[in-house]
Amino acid sequence: MKTSHPITAKASDRIKMITLCKHFFAAAILTVCLASPALAETITVACAANFTAPMKQLAALYSEKTGVEVQCTFGSTGMLYGQIKNGAPIDLFFAADEKRPAMLQEAGMAGEPKVYAKGKSVLWSKLDALKNLKDWKDVLKNGQVKSIAIATPKTAPYGAAAEKAMQDVGAYKNVADKLVFAKNVGQSFQFAFSGSADAAFVALSQGLSENGAMGTTWPMPEAGLISQAVCPLKDHAAEADKFLTFVLQAPEARDIVKKFGYE
Repeated sequence: MKTSHPITAKASDRIKMITLCKHFFAAAILTVCLASPALAETITVACAANFTAPMKQLAALYSEKTGVEVQCTFGSTGMLYGQIKNGAPIDLFFAADEKRPAMLQEAGMAGEPKVYAKGKSVLWSKLDALKNLKDWKDVLKNGQVKSIAIATPKTAPYGAAAEKAMQDVGAYKNVADKLVFAKNVGQSFQFAFSGSADAAFVALSQGLSENGAMGTTWPMPEAGLISQAVCPLKDHAAEADKFLTFVLQAPEARDIVKKFGYE
């Protein structure tokens, strides 16, 4: 026959402590489980290279305000378009033109495109010897300019705009053998910034960046404004619509866009 033993005050306190700990950990686990979906929520963005600097600031600001992570992939518009066509899991496509978002919509892969920015193509150089030249066409004629970087026109709208501007003013034939082709406008800027090229056709946003301030930027009015459209991809995350509205309408977001020279 088993003999029951009275529970001492010390043992009773230990039981109470164990019970309290169990309740505490259960509450902690419940809190984590409830919070995890919001903390883990992410949206994926494919963004044209020329819009890298403003997009990084827009993504950081949105994440700070909402807790939603904005994962960005940057590259030439043509390259990103190809990846999306091949099934890349993207929620929003911020292109450097209106053409490719429209093509995705026509293919039934995206919603209605909307213009989020209008940018400008410029010529940029880090060479001090060129800084007193007044016009971008004078830079092309300068004997010290042996190489000029340009984003591949076929896949990069800013490269295409620069190429057309050169053709329109009759300068293309004279500089064709000096052109160094980059994958995108970001790489074009990097070529000139690093000294691999003497000058580069880039976006105004790059000329206005911290690194851009270390060189000289020449406007290219002949290139005109470049309209850039964004489109939501089919089956995109619901949070992507909120981020898009933020970029298009929030005053603080539009201030960031304008700060980098976009209209």
